[in-house]
This record gives sequence, structure tokens and C-alpha cells, in this order.
Amino acid sequence: MTRRRHRSTHRADAQRGSFLLEALVAILIVAFGIIGLLGLEARALQNVDDAQYRSEAVALANSYIGQMWTADQTTLSANFSDTAGVGTPYDEFKNVVGGRLPGASGGLVPRVTVTPAVAPTPGTQVTVTIMWNPPGGGTQALTAGQASTLGKVAHQYVATATVNSTN
Repeated sequence: MTRRRHRSTHRADAQRGSFLLEALVAILIVAFGIIGLLGLEARALQNVDDAQYRSEAVALANSYIGQMWTADQTTLSANFSDTAGVGTPYDEFKNVVGGRLPGASGGLVPRVTVTPAVAPTPGTQVTVTIMWNPPGGGTQALTAGQASTLGKVAHQYVATATVNSTN
């Protein structure tokens, strides 16, 4: 009879602490799940910011093209292209983009090409390219040339339109 009692106490000693081990494994699994959820939340917030910057770039480009529609068609290239000088609508547009999009100043200035129409095609072909580096994107200090050389691409939005004479 003493032999049986000895076996049952031996089994109890062998199982002692197994509940604690199971609890630690469960805590570890829950911790990994919470870390995964935090990662998903961070990525969702980053996507919201990216969408905000894209919509801002769209609004800025469309507004600029709208200014071209109301301007004198003979001065589009002189006033609205990226080769325009200080005090032109392009200079103001460049400053607004630099102020409203992160990393859009310095080397990542907007590119605007104005190509006059060749007969028989009416209107002037306009392409507006806006580039920016989102916060924490890792390419904030890079210019467009440096980013392409290093294989890093800044975010960009390209709008193309044909601006017709309103006369």
C-alpha cells in the first residue's frame, strides 16, 4: 500500500509547474498577437497619411491647371512652366506645394512642362508632376536625381491636361 502512495506523489511531483509553463506559453501567444495588432494599426495609420498626401497633391495639381485655363494662353509657357522666373504663378505654386506636402521643397520641386499645340491639334499640352517624401520615408534629404540614382523613388503624382483657348 505504501508503494501506491509513493507512485501518486511521484506523479504529482513530475507534474508540478506544468500549469505555470502552460500559462507562460499562453501569455507569449497573446503577446505576439497584440504586437501583430499594433503593427497592423501602425500600417493603417501610415496608409491614411499616404492617402492624405496623395489627395493633397491631386488638389494642388488640379488647382494649378485650373489657373492655366483662366490665364492668357500665349503666356502659359513663360508663366506656368518650371522654367518660369521668380514672381510668376509657378513660383507661387512651388511655394504652396513645398508648404503643404512633406519633403516637397528643396530638390523635389514640382515639374511642369507646357507644350504648345501643333496644328491641327488644338490647345496646349500640360504635364504637372508633384513629388514628396512622406515623414519617416527614409528619403527626405534626397533630391529627385539622388533618389533615382540610389533606386529610391519619392512619391509622385502626375497630371496631364490639354488647356484650350477660352476665346
